[in-house]
Amino acid sequence: MSAAGDNPVLRVVVVSNVSKFGGGGVVGFRDMLLAIRTKRPDADLIAVIPQKGDVARQCVEDGFEAKIAWTPWWGFGKWSRFPIDPHVLIGWLPYCAILLPGIVQALALFRQRRPTMVVTNTMTVPSHAIAAKILGIPHHWMVREFGRDDHQLWFLFGYRRTVRLVGRLSDSVICNSHAVEQAMLALDPTMKTRVLYPVVDTDLGTPPQRQPGERMRTVLVGYFSEAKGQNLAIEAIAIARSAGVDIELTLVGTGSHHPLHNLAQRLGVDDLLKIQGPTRDLGPYWADAHVGLMCSQSEAFGRVTVEAMRAGLPVCGTNSGGTPEIIEPGVAGLLSPAGDARAFAANLMALEADEDLRRRLAHNALKSAQRFQRDRHDDELATFLGLD
Repeated sequence: MSAAGDNPVLRVVVVSNVSKFGGGGVVGFRDMLLAIRTKRPDADLIAVIPQKGDVARQCVEDGFEAKIAWTPWWGFGKWSRFPIDPHVLIGWLPYCAILLPGIVQALALFRQRRPTMVVTNTMTVPSHAIAAKILGIPHHWMVREFGRDDHQLWFLFGYRRTVRLVGRLSDSVICNSHAVEQAMLALDPTMKTRVLYPVVDTDLGTPPQRQPGERMRTVLVGYFSEAKGQNLAIEAIAIARSAGVDIELTLVGTGSHHPLHNLAQRLGVDDLLKIQGPTRDLGPYWADAHVGLMCSQSEAFGRVTVEAMRAGLPVCGTNSGGTPEIIEPGVAGLLSPAGDARAFAANLMALEADEDLRRRLAHNALKSAQRFQRDRHDDELATFLGLD
């Protein structure tokens, strides 16, 4: 029976954790809304967004109702100055108080609008999931991150307990990769999970040719942090230079670039490094490169990996997280152990030395990346939510 079987109006509330575009999670939020409308044009869709901004404006342009509401997080950024989680020092109550207004506001919204179901995007915001549980409304959680291993978040109730709460507050937990699913099930084997790969339908490119004697150019996209592995990429091109091979590296992202410049200077490769600020148009960077990089220690999925492949680039990646689900090693790119700069450098030098290999991997990458289509995503999401 359809999820709307007991309700003449299919009303779906989809909750965002952020109000600005930047990162794959918020793109996936919009894609979910578009998918539900495509599969069920009769649905009344309400997008809950924490603040006014780019996301709210885009929802209005897309024809969705945008509801600005408090969506407090229960996962917080790494506190490097504290050897233990801060709530251990000052108690649980102040943090629990942060959640209460969001839960109360969600309860009021649900009582007023009577949604058929609620979908929460990312594991970081719990208020609408809790409110849905209190009122007996079906709730589905879209988990797009490991939480601890990729973003170094600490959680109000601890990581293990949070994962279990995600399962208990949801009719199903939809993960963006099998790697994330396995991480969730490792802590809660009873969790009802599904895997839904994101939509990546950026323009298809043509594998670039590298002229004889031309330096190989690589590009890595992602916010500047230890977890994203920019340091690993810089160390790898330094290792390659020590072996007599110069490989150019462009880093594109947001965050402080001074530590990266300092590292490159210290390793003697500052002339090979370019750092660019954030952009929503990666096309020129893909077009100018010969190889894409994915250096994250634990990437849940890796939208930019697929974008690079769709642009016609083979990808050198780390064999961790969801990356091996995207890159078949030796077919669409090359993989090396996470954090191993020497192994990563060896893969880069292999592509630099063998243009036929690089081009063969590029053509295969272009073909492989076309499986992340919108129709596939929309059909699977509709099935998981019981909309078909």
